[in-house]
Parts: sequence; C-alpha cells; structure tokens
Amino acid sequence: MDSFSNIFDILIVFGGVIIIYYAEQMKANDIIKVGIMVPPSVNVKKMKDREGFKTYAFPRHFLQGLILIVLGLVGIGCDLYARPDLHAIVYIIVLAFYIIGNLFIEKGKKKFY
Repeated sequence: MDSFSNIFDILIVFGGVIIIYYAEQMKANDIIKVGIMVPPSVNVKKMKDREGFKTYAFPRHFLQGLILIVLGLVGIGCDLYARPDLHAIVYIIVLAFYIIGNLFIEKGKKKFY
C-alpha cells in the first residue's frame, strides 16, 4: 500500500465533494463559484442566461463530482487490496472519459456567458 497514492485518492474524493457542494450551492442559493463552475475571466453578474446556465451546469457538475468520489474510493480500495494493475487501468479509463466529458461541458457552458 502506497501512502502517496492514498493521499492522492483522498484528495480526489475531496475534490469531488467540493464540486458537488458548489453545484448544490449554485442550485439552492444562486451562488456560482468562479474558478470552479466558470473560468475566472467570466463575470457571473453579466451572464446572458443565468437560470439556463444553472439548469445546464448543475447535473453535469454533480455527475463530475460523483465520478471523482467514486474514482477516489476505487483507488483507495485497489490500494487496500494491493491491485495496482487494476488501479492504473481504472484511472486511465475514467480520467479519459472525465477529460473528454469536461471538454464537452465547457463548450456547452460558453453559450451562457
């Protein structure tokens, strides 16, 4: 069991929790976190369609956070059961889909600002 890998997996889970937290804040309290939900260059006060953005972004960011939580937990599980081969395969597959999905999400969000 590699402690560095476990720390990295815990940080991945924490990142997923943060994304879900800010997605919920966006939906419930109309707080759009700059730097997490939108790039720092975007002025959230001057968005073209704020409600449309929230409707579009919430389920996608919630799913992103959930994927990160599952990825981190799978990584911790693979470390506990000494399966580095499975750990690497899962990371490569999930992160590839995560990055491709994130590119599509960012492209779709641009029509709202």
